[in-house]
Amino acid sequence: MSNTMRPEILYIDDRGAEAHITMMELQWKNAHVFSTQSRQKKPVRYVEQVNKPTVGMYFSLEGVSGAYPSDGESMRLTSNQHVMGYQPHFDGYYLIEAPFNHNLGIELEQPFFERLLSNELDCLQRFADKMHKGQAVGLSPYPLPISSRQKAILLDLFNCNYSGHMQELYFEARIMELFLLQAEQAESYMGRKPLLIKPADVDKLHNARQFVKLNMFESISLQQVARAAGLNDFKLKKGFKELFGTTVFGYLNELKMNHAKRLLLDGGITIGDLAFDLGYSEAQNFTKAFKRHFGYPPGELKS
Repeated sequence: MSNTMRPEILYIDDRGAEAHITMMELQWKNAHVFSTQSRQKKPVRYVEQVNKPTVGMYFSLEGVSGAYPSDGESMRLTSNQHVMGYQPHFDGYYLIEAPFNHNLGIELEQPFFERLLSNELDCLQRFADKMHKGQAVGLSPYPLPISSRQKAILLDLFNCNYSGHMQELYFEARIMELFLLQAEQAESYMGRKPLLIKPADVDKLHNARQFVKLNMFESISLQQVARAAGLNDFKLKKGFKELFGTTVFGYLNELKMNHAKRLLLDGGITIGDLAFDLGYSEAQNFTKAFKRHFGYPPGELKS
């Protein structure tokens, strides 16, 4: 397995648009994981041609980007959305639109992906049928919101302490878990209509999320968030859940748990002090919340 952190590069596309890009990559047999961050003043296009079949799991953590094949349907992702799709080949371009983008992708060759297929879910059966016919197909007809559990796994991918074969097993387990979460989510969304949120309200919902992020250590109410974003309570609650796949306070909890995890990994703070800083009256309550979010207690990070 190879693990590469590439230095920042200046990329200039075929139209003269510039982007500053940093990338981390993990590569092993039949699988490629990458995390890219880019800054650009105007949309940048990346022309690409791939001649082998690939299953891709793509997550837009921040920004707006899209894939535009010359002979198939395009797919556009905004912040906090993901897709999974099969391409027998790709000849087209990717377009990065927002001033800052952070994307994470997992590309699996067919032998790896075949092990994950199941006929127990209708969305997977449809996916497998088209894939075996050599036809491009998506797990869902439109992008889905990234859940807090999916995001936690994505963060874990680049925080692995294992090496050698144990490292490969770790990444395979995380990819399988992501795949199951994507499949279950796609199945639950089958038959639903795509998001019908007005573009102006999408911008306001992103402002609401930013307000929560900037005030994560304050005691904030739903009314304060709605007022800051310029939305009424109903639009805030309904739109936030549809766009981001979680509630306002679910997102606040996600921010606090990820902050706690970073501090615990850095060391130098006790669980009791951390619980107090995050507003918990008892360390035990924080421990329960942490385990409910990540699946393991905070003490495992300090051992």
